[in-house]
Amino acid sequence: MATIGTGTTITFQSGLFAEIIELEWSGGDRSFYETTHFGTTGGMTYSPGSLYDAGEISVRYAFDPEIDPTTAITAAAETVTITFADAAPASTMAASGFMRTVPTITVPLEDRVTAQATIKLSGSITHG
Repeated sequence: MATIGTGTTITFQSGLFAEIIELEWSGGDRSFYETTHFGTTGGMTYSPGSLYDAGEISVRYAFDPEIDPTTAITAAAETVTITFADAAPASTMAASGFMRTVPTITVPLEDRVTAQATIKLSGSITHG
């Protein structure tokens, strides 16, 4: 089943973002270690580590100049929840996260002002 992005939301305990335009989750990365030895033939061998990196979320949103863009960069980690509204039933993914970059603000001529920020996820991802 194909899912469309319309209606997808990202929420924070602090209520940080309002009008989301685009969201990109980089995906996770699992550690590994090499197990190759002198008796190995063919390709090198590896085993998976016990831990994974939950990745980062890049969010482009309608910028509100009345909100101080530096407030979030100093805030503590909080629960970040993405809800895919087009799924039946709606599906969520959540993790602890914190703002990693001060938003990059784009001001075009005769178009809406947007900002792009990166959220670093920490700990385990939950799916519901």
